[in-house]
Amino acid sequence: MKCLTLILLSLFLIACQNQSGNPELANSIYPMNLHQSGSVSIQVHRSEEFIEIVNSTAIDYSRGILWINQRYSTQLEPIPAGKTVKVNLWSLRDEYGEQFNAGGAWRTDEPTPVVIAELQGSNSTSLVGLIVIGQD
Repeated sequence: MKCLTLILLSLFLIACQNQSGNPELANSIYPMNLHQSGSVSIQVHRSEEFIEIVNSTAIDYSRGILWINQRYSTQLEPIPAGKTVKVNLWSLRDEYGEQFNAGGAWRTDEPTPVVIAELQGSNSTSLVGLIVIGQD
């Protein structure tokens, strides 16, 4: 009985682990050569497994790539001036295909915090820094 309990506990712990990356879902590597200091007046608010990106500038931003923590990225729809776009953090992948840990009700590990957010335009020569507002 003791051995069976130990085996079941081990299987449960293995099943709760985060899956490793999937190369077929991998995104490109972070373009460090495009990184710059500074930011624009676009705020990123996290709400559980989602972020809301609020463009409070007078500039329309076309389609591009959203970079989080200089590692995870996803395609981003256009962000018109004065509008808000909602992004599911589970859609973010890194260069190895590993998924961003967005957390959730059934997760056993702490969600990855959103520390740095940047926008890479389709014809951009540098990344645009966004303002990350708090964590929940």
